[in-house]
Order: sequence, then structure tokens, then C-alpha cells
Amino acid sequence: MAYIKRTGMTAEELREHKRALQQKAYRKKQDAAGKAPRKVFATEEERRAAHAARQKKWFDRKKQDREWRDQWNAYHRVRYRAQAGPPKPRLTEEERGARQKAYRESYVRPEPTAARKAKWSARARARWAEYYANETPEQRALRLAAKAFYRETEVQPKVREIVERIKYDFAKATTEVMRQAVADEWADTGLSCWLTAKALWYYDVAKVMAEYGYGD
Repeated sequence: MAYIKRTGMTAEELREHKRALQQKAYRKKQDAAGKAPRKVFATEEERRAAHAARQKKWFDRKKQDREWRDQWNAYHRVRYRAQAGPPKPRLTEEERGARQKAYRESYVRPEPTAARKAKWSARARARWAEYYANETPEQRALRLAAKAFYRETEVQPKVREIVERIKYDFAKATTEVMRQAVADEWADTGLSCWLTAKALWYYDVAKVMAEYGYGD
């Protein structure tokens, strides 16, 4: 191929010129290796057509995937409705509140009656009496040691904490009405909590409680 001066060439002419030089060099290598010459290069229109075909194939596959996913979701929606049955009626606010209240009351254990409490106490006294009757001196010593350790490590710190809390509440009250309310509250708490009842025996607390009608 004769040499062509590059000055004054358009971009398309220069591209074709470089492609011809590449094709010539490639064919020389093929001839030297004893191989058949390579096919001619695809034109710009053929390359663009092949690229468009690849794009169309990719978009068609994405479209098929989207259609399949929509069909899958529609199938499961129909299946869910068939299994769920007819739609449930919507509750009013009053009905919903009543159902919640009934549910909360359903799992709350009812307060034991006085007869049941007495029966439990009789059973407990009978069991402890049987245990004390058959207790050995070694078992008694171990039980008393564990009881003393429990009082020192568990009961006494908790009772002292409650005592400080009672004194703090009395000190925080500014009027006699508020102090009477504090005394009533702690007296009610002492009826249901044996630790609080024990704290109310302490001298400084018992003296204050006696001023508001809860003395011995």
C-alpha cells in the first residue's frame, strides 16, 4: 500500500487509514505463520447493529424476568387470599378496647381466696412441723447459720435501704397533709411487704409513724 500523507485528512479518512495499516500488518503476521487470512473487519453499521441486538436481548431478558416476578407475586396474592378466607370485619374502637381488656384479664391469675390461703398456711405449718420433728442437730446448725447469713447479707441491707427511703419521704414532705399521706402510703405498703413492715419497726421510723396514728 502506497504511503498517504496524513495532513489534510478528515477524522473518518484517518480512521480508515489506520485500520488499513493494522489489517496489512496483521495479514503479514498471518502469512508468516502460515495461517489463513483473517476475515475482513466489520463495518461501523454492522458493529452498531450487533450492539443493538445485544442490548435488545438483554432488555428482553429483563422484561421476561419482570413479567415472571409479577406473575409470581400475583399467584401468591391469590393463594394468600384463598388461605386467609374472607376478610375479617373491622372492629370499632369500643370493641377493640373490650377485646384487649378481656385478653389482659384472661392471663392474670386470680387472687386466692381466704379459704385457699388458710389451706396453704396449714399445709406449710404441717410440712415445717414434720421437718423440725425429724431435724438432726447438724441440720439445725446449718439451717440457723444459713438463716443468719441471709439476714446479714440480704435482709438487713434491704431493710436499711427502705428505712432511709421512708425517712427521705418524710423529710421531703413540707406540710402536715403531705406527711400524713406519706405515713398512710408506707403503712399500706407494710401490709403487703414484710421487708417494709420490718423497716417500720425501727425506732426512728416507728416514732414518726406513731405521730400520725400508726403506733403500737
